Amino acid sequence: MATTTGTPAPEAQPPINHFARMTGVILGPTKTFGEIAQQPSWVVPLISLLVLSLAISVLIGQKTDWRSFFERQMSQNSRFDNMPQDQKDRILESQVTWAPKLSFLFGPVAVGISILVIGLIYWGAFNLFKGAGLSFGTGFSITAHAFVPGLISSVLAITILLIKPKGEVDPEHFLASSLSAYLPEGAPKWLDKLGQSVEVFWIWSLVLIAIGFAAANPKKIKPGAAYGIAFGLWAVWVICKVGWAAI
Repeated sequence: MATTTGTPAPEAQPPINHFARMTGVILGPTKTFGEIAQQPSWVVPLISLLVLSLAISVLIGQKTDWRSFFERQMSQNSRFDNMPQDQKDRILESQVTWAPKLSFLFGPVAVGISILVIGLIYWGAFNLFKGAGLSFGTGFSITAHAFVPGLISSVLAITILLIKPKGEVDPEHFLASSLSAYLPEGAPKWLDKLGQSVEVFWIWSLVLIAIGFAAANPKKIKPGAAYGIAFGLWAVWVICKVGWAAI
């Protein structure tokens, strides 16, 4: 009598420890990103970044002297040089009125859109240039976890904002983690844009993007190529941004 051999049931995937993943990309990124590629997840790091960015935005809105900030911005923008004073005053009053009310939206919206767009760009680039064959869910999960250094910078930013007195917050340079914060006042706009691009936590995230995509498909994506794509695309963006500011 013939016997039928049952097909063994597939081994169940262990549950994801999302917080261990967020610490893992800092302490052991290659192993952690390999696990992320096997079981993509992005909700926890994304929500954490959005919540902290909202807290930062609220504090900036409360502690910034918006009139002084926009006056300084107008003085550095050549398109206001020949504008009648009454028109300048109307624009300034409008900015001062709406900035505190809308500033709390800027952080979460900017963070969410940035992660989505950057994830799409790098997912497409690694698939196109290296034939990685990764799904967008995997690429987005890698990108979301590569932004974990932003959690560290957010905690530092919140601490600084809580300490600083009201009216002494510069929304652009209060964390001082980019070269732009150390440029002399009145530096050329193109140089300021270049300095903004050289930012500690962003460069850390670029390193993690390279490690993450290389770990997701190590057969097709070697570390050197991963760093070349991660930093090469960033360099193209910086050149375009600085060139536009110099015009």
